[in-house]
Amino acid sequence: MNYIRQIIFELRHQTLMTWLSIAGTTIAVFLIMSDFMVSRINIVSAAPESRRERILYGFGGEVVSYGGKNRSSSSISLELAHELYEGLDGVELVAYTDNYAETIAIGIDGGKSVSSALRKVDDNFWKIYDYTFEQGAPFTREEVEAGVNNIILSHSTAETHFGKDADILGRSLRVGNREYRVSGVVSDVNPLMSLTCADAFVPHTSTGIPSNVWNYYLGDYQAILLLNPGTDPASIQQQTEGRYNAFNDRHKNDDLSLTYHGQPYDTEIMNSGVGTNDTPDLSDKRRMRYIGYAILLLIPAINLSSMTRSRMRRRVSEIGLRRAFGCTRFRLLSDLLTENFILTLLGGVLGLGLSIVFITTFSNYFVAYGNIYGMTLAQTMARPSLSMLFSWQIFFVVLGFCFLLNLLSAGIPALKAAFTNPAEALSGENAHK
Repeated sequence: MNYIRQIIFELRHQTLMTWLSIAGTTIAVFLIMSDFMVSRINIVSAAPESRRERILYGFGGEVVSYGGKNRSSSSISLELAHELYEGLDGVELVAYTDNYAETIAIGIDGGKSVSSALRKVDDNFWKIYDYTFEQGAPFTREEVEAGVNNIILSHSTAETHFGKDADILGRSLRVGNREYRVSGVVSDVNPLMSLTCADAFVPHTSTGIPSNVWNYYLGDYQAILLLNPGTDPASIQQQTEGRYNAFNDRHKNDDLSLTYHGQPYDTEIMNSGVGTNDTPDLSDKRRMRYIGYAILLLIPAINLSSMTRSRMRRRVSEIGLRRAFGCTRFRLLSDLLTENFILTLLGGVLGLGLSIVFITTFSNYFVAYGNIYGMTLAQTMARPSLSMLFSWQIFFVVLGFCFLLNLLSAGIPALKAAFTNPAEALSGENAHK
């Protein structure tokens, strides 16, 4: 309580200096947390990707032939996806889907057709991701194996074609030149969840797309792996590399090989826009981000340090009096740091709130969300939801930034104040040093 009283006293008697200190912290935390939360969107678990930490993607392949003179890379064929990713130890489920959502015209007879993002999936896709079904149910294995022309629509797509609050199960609509029957409606997914957002979903076996497109090895598919709890992704990658090596050994005499690029990848790498013919490395990107955070902490800390020292000068007599009555240097130092930390925390909370408001309201004007494979204009205009931004982890990160900023800005002034000679402090000789 004494700390709060002291801060109120500071606000009343050193109003400008105190509010400038709070504002400096607010701006520093706002800039750091805005960047931190934007980068976190690519890894945070949120519905329907609420198990991102357990999901890996095997999505591309590079085929080398003619002694390395011929290189082809793209998504992989369904046959190769099964060969590389089926039955790995530590994997709970594997889904085989198209690599990217296809843009196609969807409409009802007699109505207008709308350009929509269509995903071609299987039954395990709905078990790996937790979509919210408003009507109907996911595809069954029997439906996928039979290649039935069923379709699941997003809420907004169903509303576009059939109106609000309509029971549309069993209704027909045309996807390209094929007719489908509506078997379900799911809640809309934020377009920033680029790996799961779509306007409609159909069984991949219903589209007539061949399991291999370019050749036996390259096609239009990817494998989505849900790991068992506690499974190390590195062990899955080691097993996959072993299957690449086994493939290359079998085809040694055919002058054919697959280049291993570290797959399967986690969600962060997938959202970074990785290609199919290179090995991704995010270490440089992370290093530059950490350097930026250090700069954003150091510069305001230097400025805040001078303000803190100026505030300490006005309290020299008080500090000398406390020392004269037996207050230890450690107690004095801890009190001064605690008071300043409360001010820093106040600025940190304001900065966090400001960054959340900014990102959820205006960030799409300043931040290029998504990756090079962005599906639609909706993704570029999307804003993250509050659930994608705030968590207790974020709060403790802010707390850590405030603690560091407090030590950097108040540590030296508080240390000098604690070691001030009581007699000199009471006489005011050090008040202006």
